[in-house]
Amino acid sequence: MFFLRKEWRDAEDGIEMVVLHWTTTRLEQQPNWKRAHPTTVMNPQPATYPLVRACPLWVIPPFPRTRLLAINADMDSRFLLHSFCEVIQRGRSWSTEVTTQEVRAETITYSDVAGEYTHAFLYYSLDGLVHGNRMPMRVEGLSARYQRLPALPEREAGDKEYRPWAKRIQLVARLPPPRLFRAQVWGPVGTRVLYSIYVSRQWTYNPFAEGGMWVLQGGRPWQIEL
Repeated sequence: MFFLRKEWRDAEDGIEMVVLHWTTTRLEQQPNWKRAHPTTVMNPQPATYPLVRACPLWVIPPFPRTRLLAINADMDSRFLLHSFCEVIQRGRSWSTEVTTQEVRAETITYSDVAGEYTHAFLYYSLDGLVHGNRMPMRVEGLSARYQRLPALPEREAGDKEYRPWAKRIQLVARLPPPRLFRAQVWGPVGTRVLYSIYVSRQWTYNPFAEGGMWVLQGGRPWQIEL
């Protein structure tokens, strides 16, 4: 669902390895560490002293994906991210206390006033552009059947995808301006988010009119705090 960077700083000598354990739960639900859960080895970062170890997490919420795509996802889809570190130091293992972060969403809206664009993608980062997340933006007024977008903005359609994609373009073209594109950014509460939007028009009657552009703030990504 989204990438989140985690860091550990060696406070003592003799630390050989740090393993991050993590899981997600619904609000007010306690994690069960006896059940299978993801673990990630934190990698030492070069030119850091004291030594910094880091790893990216691919965070998945504890509820169905359809709930993430709901228009009101930022209101009723909060969840908790729990994690602790298992430290191997001088041949012995010990663990830190469990930390818990509340994860929430914020809806980002792009208004295509002139009705020029057929596709929009939201790109955002929670760690200063070290890791990026991409979300397709849903078009207001378009049925869920035709909301699905290609994996990449400029990807060509395959044989099975051509008809539904072509139908989608026709339906989007019939929507009166302004066309509203919406998607959510997800991350821990209090996190600074950098984001930008890529809009494009594809499969128009005039192929020379096809193309896209980045929507930025003064040439830089937009910024919000969750």
